[in-house]
Amino acid sequence: MAARPAARPTRLSRDAIVNAALTFLDRDGWDALTINALANQLGTKGPSLYNHVNSLEDLRRTVRMRVVGDIIDMLNNVAQGRTRDDAVIAMASAYRSYAHHHPGRYSAFTRMPLGGDDPEFTDATRAAAAPVISVLLSYGLEGESAFYAALEFWSAMHGFVLLEMTGAMNGIDADAVFTDMVLRLAAGMERG
Repeated sequence: MAARPAARPTRLSRDAIVNAALTFLDRDGWDALTINALANQLGTKGPSLYNHVNSLEDLRRTVRMRVVGDIIDMLNNVAQGRTRDDAVIAMASAYRSYAHHHPGRYSAFTRMPLGGDDPEFTDATRAAAAPVISVLLSYGLEGESAFYAALEFWSAMHGFVLLEMTGAMNGIDADAVFTDMVLRLAAGMERG
């Protein structure tokens, strides 16, 4: 029997490295992401990655920007053609599902402050609020009130997702609690 040829390493490019990092994050987590660990996954050596990324921080920033873009696209897609409670429930459910299906990516999304030192990332995270803000317009919220309501919505979603991920919601009907929480948030938006 002839020996099987070794698997060819992934052809390196910035996109291939970022895509591999996204997969790596969901499997091993944010803290495990290093240049050498990712290079090992790609079947190459760490220095080879530096031909495409400047540093680990450059890679992590690029990953965070990609995740923010993916979340914006997801929220826009699920909210399309929906308004008010229907849109809020769809967006909240999609956000929760994303966090559970992509825990490492979700962790990347929450790693930088909204008003941090990186203006491009700050703008991107504010843009992530845009799909929520557009739905909040259907409740009559605008401007700063809509932005604050979007942050409140995100805070509630994030808190709930973290409680689920740490097991604090085990033993209860988390789906029912989640739906009830989202509807209570929507009712609060009505009051503006």
